[in-house]
Amino acid sequence: MLETVAPHEPLESKNEFFAWLVAETFLNTSGQYLPCEPEEALALVMRAKHRGARVQEIAAQLRAWSIG
Repeated sequence: MLETVAPHEPLESKNEFFAWLVAETFLNTSGQYLPCEPEEALALVMRAKHRGARVQEIAAQLRAWSIG
């Protein structure tokens, strides 16, 4: 979800926050929780937005943060 939403900017503003919220909500509904620092989350979103991270790298980072 993060890799899909981040580069496309579907809103007029706050797209980075929206991309993180979509990904976190999706994982939360699956029973996974991400207790990470906001700066870390923003860094991951920015890497996804500018295609600096592949899907596998994003998944690995989310898995590392995941509790559930």
